[in-house]
Amino acid sequence: MSVHPRQLVIAALAVGLTAFVLAAMSLYTIFSIRPTGQDAYFKRVETVIESLPRHIGRFQGADQPPLPASIELLRPNKLLQRRYEDALSGEGFSILIVHCGDVRDMQGHYPPECYPSSGWTVEETTPETIERSTGGPIPITRYVVSRGEEPDRNVRVIANTFVVPRADSPLGRDDSILDRVTRTRWSSGLGAAQVQIITEAQMDPQTRREIERAVAEELQGLIDAVASPRVGEGEPT
Repeated sequence: MSVHPRQLVIAALAVGLTAFVLAAMSLYTIFSIRPTGQDAYFKRVETVIESLPRHIGRFQGADQPPLPASIELLRPNKLLQRRYEDALSGEGFSILIVHCGDVRDMQGHYPPECYPSSGWTVEETTPETIERSTGGPIPITRYVVSRGEEPDRNVRVIANTFVVPRADSPLGRDDSILDRVTRTRWSSGLGAAQVQIITEAQMDPQTRREIERAVAEELQGLIDAVASPRVGEGEPT
């Protein structure tokens, strides 16, 4: 019995389509695995972020509502924006802490990417380290960004770091640490956190470093919570 060439082509296409569907189903199963205890982990991280002291040194903090666009882009588990000021001098700084439940939502959303998209120019990028009395140093990248022209030119200095669910090395000064997290389905489903300490460029450098160190001293709870999820491999959802 002879088989028409057209029938052979149709049969081959059917086999190929079946293989594609099976492969797609396998990938869906792999990437939809949720670590058990994920919700509790996210809640712990949220609680730790909310517990950041409202007094840091001589500065009193007040929360600011996050921009709707930030919520839409980052889809955060928790996003904290807080302005700290000295009631006597008016001097102050801001803190941004965001934890995304999906590390992919964090990628591309940090100072050298998001500030230029909002009209800022990145003038300087410097890798540095903030020393702490306990817990070890925190690696940061310091960005100097500007917007506008004189006399209304606005210049800010941003100390930025990332925290990821890796107990061995949870801290990173740039988004390369996010790439390492996405290599495993376990850690990529646990997200990542980003911390920004934002000061005005005209601030005395010594005051800025004192502020950054004071904030860094308060971050150990966040680092511990993010770095050690204490969750297991879940069942496919």
